[in-house]
Amino acid sequence: MFIILLKLVTGFIGGILYIKFFPVSIPMGISDMIVIFVLEPAGFVLGMTFFLISFISNAEIIRMIIEWAAGVFKNFKSLKESNALFGTVLILLLMGCFFTLLVLSPWEAFALFCFSAIYGIISLDFKKINFAGD
Repeated sequence: MFIILLKLVTGFIGGILYIKFFPVSIPMGISDMIVIFVLEPAGFVLGMTFFLISFISNAEIIRMIIEWAAGVFKNFKSLKESNALFGTVLILLLMGCFFTLLVLSPWEAFALFCFSAIYGIISLDFKKINFAGD
């Protein structure tokens, strides 16, 4: 449980630092973006590093939430109350983190959420949750 909360905090702080080091002004053309990245390569590298850290941390949490939800739907009667409470709180905390990032910078938070959700879904092991019956 501590590791899951550590991943949540890492994803949130990484997202904030990604937004701080990778500023995007709307509207921004491709030529403006290239000029900014050539003139300030350190900000680009730091922004992309924090993006990578944040999206992998958030993707792991999304994968855990999907596996938890699949377990709830499969064995609804054998669900422990503490497990149900922790899963629900984890969902709410992740939504709160993404909402806070959305308030800071909508486009960057949307990109982070899309990459995290897609990678979280791709990394699911369907045999582990017994959806693929072999």
